[in-house]
Amino acid sequence: MTRDKPPFRADHVGSLLRTAPVKEARARRARGEISAQDLAATEDREIAKLIKRQEEVGLGSITDGEFHRSWCRGSAGGRNRPSVQAEWSEP
Repeated sequence: MTRDKPPFRADHVGSLLRTAPVKEARARRARGEISAQDLAATEDREIAKLIKRQEEVGLGSITDGEFHRSWCRGSAGGRNRPSVQAEWSEP
């Protein structure tokens, strides 16, 4: 049986490509033009959009795209942020 609607058989590791606003905010932070709080606010806005889009397409699991992470290993920039867990249910 072929599925044309989620859930698809796939592994989701959580990381997604950063959006242009996140990349720009990170560059501005590196140049000292914005504060860490300003960067986090931009990341949070983009994460909200990302989550909304995942919900719209019907994904059974949602990720924040790991937008707060600055490196592929270790913690999210030293910040302890709550994670969200959701139960999976077949549609």
